[in-house]
Amino acid sequence: MRPDVTMDYVGQHDTSTAPGDTSEAGPGNQGDRPEVGNRADKKARIPKRIASYEILDEIGRGGMGVVYKAEDLRLKRNVALKVILAGGHAGDVELARFQIEAESVARLKHHTFVQIYEVGSEEGLPFLALEYCSGGSLEDRIDESPVTPRESAELVAKLAEAMEYAHQAGVIHRDLKPGNVLFDENGEPKITDFGLAKKVGEDDSHTRTVSVMGSLGYMSPEQASGHTREATPAVDVYALGAMLYRLLAGKTPFEGSSTVESLQLVINGVPVPIRRLRPSCPRDLDTICLKCLEKLPANRYQSAADLADDLRRFLKGEPIAARAATPLEQLVSWARRNPLPTTIAVGGIVMLALMAGMMAWTTYRNFHVIEGIQRHEMRVQDLRAQILFLDEALTSACSLAAATGETRWEQRYRQYLPELDAAIAEAIKLVPNTKTELAAVGDSNVELVRLEDQAFTLVRDRQAAHAWELLNGEEYQRHKREYASGLVLFSNRLEEHSESAIDAARNEAMSFLVAALCLGAIVAMILLTGSFSLFRALKLRSP
Repeated sequence: MRPDVTMDYVGQHDTSTAPGDTSEAGPGNQGDRPEVGNRADKKARIPKRIASYEILDEIGRGGMGVVYKAEDLRLKRNVALKVILAGGHAGDVELARFQIEAESVARLKHHTFVQIYEVGSEEGLPFLALEYCSGGSLEDRIDESPVTPRESAELVAKLAEAMEYAHQAGVIHRDLKPGNVLFDENGEPKITDFGLAKKVGEDDSHTRTVSVMGSLGYMSPEQASGHTREATPAVDVYALGAMLYRLLAGKTPFEGSSTVESLQLVINGVPVPIRRLRPSCPRDLDTICLKCLEKLPANRYQSAADLADDLRRFLKGEPIAARAATPLEQLVSWARRNPLPTTIAVGGIVMLALMAGMMAWTTYRNFHVIEGIQRHEMRVQDLRAQILFLDEALTSACSLAAATGETRWEQRYRQYLPELDAAIAEAIKLVPNTKTELAAVGDSNVELVRLEDQAFTLVRDRQAAHAWELLNGEEYQRHKREYASGLVLFSNRLEEHSESAIDAARNEAMSFLVAALCLGAIVAMILLTGSFSLFRALKLRSP
């Protein structure tokens, strides 16, 4: 497990160190691990005495400060002596943080915080005399042996109650981590190291406007994004959830291969549910932990007290107030954190929806068009058959009248003739371009009607033989052939119209299919381009 460290650097600055390295560390604390090196050399560097404190050993060291175990010669007790390494060369930022730590600890009169005994300076070395905790840090305990879920919940509940007291007192820690949780001789936890603390309502001008402050693995997304100055108590709730995650899962929620990758995971990554890593973890405890780790502060517990209450409910076996985020809430949260892929996805979905709408509308339209064409063509074919039948019926009526001399056939003829004219007129209305074929036989039709009227007149005058001769004569037969030929052309044109109408509908449907395929290809290209752009953006942001 990599060591916990405190980071503070401008967001655009990238170190080439491995994750967990310090680019600018706060003062060390009792829980910090001693730096690796020659122990004899380190002993030689430890001063023998600072003010009225005799130095016994070095407990921890950071980039800006060091913590010694010392004996207060006046009161004969052990203390943790925190000293700025730079001494008289310390800058305004270091001195300001040192002062804020002293003031923050001084105002927290609570048994779960390491107490401050004295603030002083010796030969230009500012120091703090703090309560000494002999039980080591939570970091050491995690490494030594696993912590049970109930023990984890009990511990984090105590820390949450303590942080609620700090928040009510106007102090935000901003650097909670296992290394900053110590244990006294009775095994009770103590929170220490307020070097990055912020006092609510007071100026935080020593912190850069855009800076990343906190410890990798425990800093909130808003800290990782560089909005440290606007930190609220929600950052401490997040850190408590990250510590609970570490206790339960044996690892921090996000561990990248580099500092920048780790920060990106904190900002955009989704923590793996603990139960996937440790199936034995209680579901309610997993839910509580993941609620603390929500990306948006508004989605976390609204206070450390709410977190403590839910942990107490879990310990008592009562229903917890937290609930797992629904898939919709997870999707909305992810979309807010990832605007580029969200825009691409929404754009693709909108285009797919438009394409689906166009397909549905065209399908509906084609259905009704084809249905109309079918009705139209069925009527055209009925008229075609009716015209051919009536024409044959008229010819037969004339022939029968001439052959039998009976006038009743003339009545049938007079009945069918207007029906034929009406059928032809309707056919021309439905298929206007057939008028040309009928115009070509118009004269023949007029002559046929004239000759057939003469035949019926002869039949009525009882001259059926003359009527028969008339109907079989060259003139009548010539006009009959011309009329029949034109009627065949008219009938064929009606049939061709039906086939062309169906072909047109088929071609329209095929054209729409091609257009839909082209639109689908465009949508696929947009999605692929967006995905490639997103991949390149993530690759460029990685070290």
